[in-house]
Amino acid sequence: MKLTFISDTHSLHDRMPPLGSGDVLVHCGDFTGRGDLNDTQDFARFMAVQDFTHKIVIAGNHDWCFENELRDEAEACLRDHGLIYLNDSGVEIDGMKFWGSPVQPEFCDWAFNRKRGEDIRYHWDKIPNGIDVLITHGPARGILDRCENGYPAGCDDLLDVVQRIKPRILACGHIHEAYGVLEVDGTIFINACILDERYRVRNPPVEVEL
Repeated sequence: MKLTFISDTHSLHDRMPPLGSGDVLVHCGDFTGRGDLNDTQDFARFMAVQDFTHKIVIAGNHDWCFENELRDEAEACLRDHGLIYLNDSGVEIDGMKFWGSPVQPEFCDWAFNRKRGEDIRYHWDKIPNGIDVLITHGPARGILDRCENGYPAGCDDLLDVVQRIKPRILACGHIHEAYGVLEVDGTIFINACILDERYRVRNPPVEVEL
């Protein structure tokens, strides 16, 4: 199975080079710039024409319309374009189990912010064993999570969950300057941010064969 990961395109998806083709295209959140429904509709149209058999999307901290009163309409927009939207939920594709969650530790005053500790563990505790590909907007603590000033913004509790369930992949975004791929203890960690810290289209999609 060929998987392609992208994240943090912030309504600049039309400036990316062609994504090619494959089995599953995954967007790890922050696909809008302002978090409104028009941005979402434009993104959904872009994703719908990509040459992938399946397309999975989670929201990110910029994607406000997925947490406010427009949530139902925003989710329906993605589904109507043939996209799989995950929000503390999973899907199985050809025997491969995916799980997605948009939450991240408090980071300014954004969507899907949760306090570290009990509040965010509520979401991570929903992740079942046996997940092959875990998709979160924010990174795990200490792995592809350092901000430009060196601060590790990742989540300790998410790292605990990864160590417990041992997914084959943890894919995220959120921290633009931490783009990259790193394998740790049998899990491939991916930060798939397409935009750099200055919101310029700089990084290529991450492709993985499983």
